[in-house]
Amino acid sequence: MFLLVILSCFLFSFVYTLSDHPILIVVSYDAFRYNFFNKNANPYMLKLRQHGTYAKYMNNVFPTKTFPNHHSIATGLYPESHGVIGNSYYDPVKKQLVKFGYEMFHYDDSIVPIWRLNEMAGRTRYSGSMMWPGGQFPYQGKNITHYQEFNPAIRWHKRIDTVISWLEDPEKPANLVMVYFEEPDTHGHAFGPESKTVFNLLQLLDNVTLYLEQQLELKGLTEKVDVIHLSDHGMTSVCPPHFIDIKKYLQPDTYKLAGSTPGLHIIPNEAYESEIYNLLTNASEIEGHFKVYSKYEIPSRWRFKNNRRVPPIFLLADEGYGFQDLAANAKEYAKKYNFTVTDKSQFGVHGYDNLIPDMRPFFMARGPSIKINHEVSPFDTVDLFSLFCAVLKLKCTTNDGSFENVEDILLPETGNNLLPIIVVIVGAVLLVLLLILCAAVVTLLIIKRQQNITTTAALNKRFPQNFSHSNIEAKHLLEPEDA
Repeated sequence: MFLLVILSCFLFSFVYTLSDHPILIVVSYDAFRYNFFNKNANPYMLKLRQHGTYAKYMNNVFPTKTFPNHHSIATGLYPESHGVIGNSYYDPVKKQLVKFGYEMFHYDDSIVPIWRLNEMAGRTRYSGSMMWPGGQFPYQGKNITHYQEFNPAIRWHKRIDTVISWLEDPEKPANLVMVYFEEPDTHGHAFGPESKTVFNLLQLLDNVTLYLEQQLELKGLTEKVDVIHLSDHGMTSVCPPHFIDIKKYLQPDTYKLAGSTPGLHIIPNEAYESEIYNLLTNASEIEGHFKVYSKYEIPSRWRFKNNRRVPPIFLLADEGYGFQDLAANAKEYAKKYNFTVTDKSQFGVHGYDNLIPDMRPFFMARGPSIKINHEVSPFDTVDLFSLFCAVLKLKCTTNDGSFENVEDILLPETGNNLLPIIVVIVGAVLLVLLLILCAAVVTLLIIKRQQNITTTAALNKRFPQNFSHSNIEAKHLLEPEDA
């Protein structure tokens, strides 16, 4: 009986170690191009998307770089609104180059990423960031409950184990976790997207995706957790003959450079803007394969130019071309990975116009809120924020996306509510069983005590002088003579 009570307590406790709120995991694979699935390196991921909903690709934001796109995914805003306009930029106010850090992600302190919005919505909502770009910084003055700063030395399977531990945290169980994998981007830059190295990495990513699903199944979480798999951008190849050196057309000490191939930020020194613009325009006619924009000539469709961080002059290379910074990077890759750069060497590049197909990311999702074996039309990266809010039952903050574009991913509302109801019912049943068991134990103890009192009273009445003997002897005197 005692073991049953302990078991009931354990089961009841297990039900409630998970969050009472909808649970969502978002997994990003950096530079996983939408058509990498055609390489046949990801059989499990292809199978997994048949168990949920997928789009052939997403329309990401410009520039098609890592930090701008991840922050657009997290906020539902275009770069000109959230201020992360590149992987680096020049701050015209502080007059310094800004790279990854707190300042980059705090152009406007009123902007609330999805992980902060989740925690702000209730005291029992907890978020986690497993290396998601920008996720380790405080927003509105607060860090989220669980976070791991970027550390490529942490093995991928260990990252998944940590994510699962956050979901099962006994005191603050996470109901939203953002997960980031730096591949195939890191090695894709050095070896190119069509390399055997990238193919092998795609296979490893397929394995870690399988591992995540296995751990969810092992913990009984498959039907309790929605999982969204996506990427930020694609990647294309560039060879050394397509490297363009724009420095040879400019006078030293008349400008500053920021950004990186294929989008360079030119910040002219005072009184040099017109001269540098004209020099670069002439260079574009001579070299070809890159365009020169003043800040006000930047295409409005990019939703990029209306931000104080955007430079006075912006250069964008054509697809398959890059600038002199790529030549410097090629030398570093060759030294790091021990190979020789030739004219046929291929290097991976992204950041081009977001209409170019090779810049497209992928999307797929599965879980209790997601339709099964369902394909939706391509939608915009900024629409994801509304999707996250719908899954998590959050009221969206103002954003540039549209829920109508992603609504078809989700099951009808009644389907979404079924799981929490089941969990509550199971928990209530276990609680009732526990109370019944406890009541039964108490009743048995009371009955036993009452029997002892009755026995003692009977002995006192029948054998008042012999009651000093042991209780065992007294009970023996009450037994029938033929016993």
